[in-house]
Amino acid sequence: MTIHVDAAEPALPSMDNGAFRSIMRTMVNGVTVITTSHEGHMHGMTATAFSSVSADPPTVLIVLNRSTRTHPLVSASRHFVVHLLSEDQIELGNRFAGKLDDQFDGISYTINEHGIPVIDGVVATLECETVNELSVGTHTIFIGRVLRGSRSQTMPLVYHDGSYKAVAGR
Repeated sequence: MTIHVDAAEPALPSMDNGAFRSIMRTMVNGVTVITTSHEGHMHGMTATAFSSVSADPPTVLIVLNRSTRTHPLVSASRHFVVHLLSEDQIELGNRFAGKLDDQFDGISYTINEHGIPVIDGVVATLECETVNELSVGTHTIFIGRVLRGSRSQTMPLVYHDGSYKAVAGR
């Protein structure tokens, strides 16, 4: 099911985009790579717009700009994998933040039963099936039921104020 929300005409005056972005940069977020595949086209992107929704049933959400190459593939395949990166995976985060055509060359991954690449060596993975989409402004919120997941004991990479950081005070 897809729900569309018209965010272009708010009832009240909207905040300046620059001020909004500045405020949002104060948030500390885990760094994820979202992977998907449709009709043989694998793609991934670095994202920080990820959150848990419910533990029962296990459900998460990701938020993708509709202009990304990943968006139409997630929408069509109805499956995606969330990878939480470890503090030593800045290079991997940068790789999937760019526009490389050969994103998966030279990295270790497996393909799950839905044809989605699952990257090895990350802090955690969540393999998801899309159960709902919500279109808001320039983005789509994909709500995914978690089919399976894995976790390691490594420390996560975080993003704050425009740069990657390690978690302090272990």
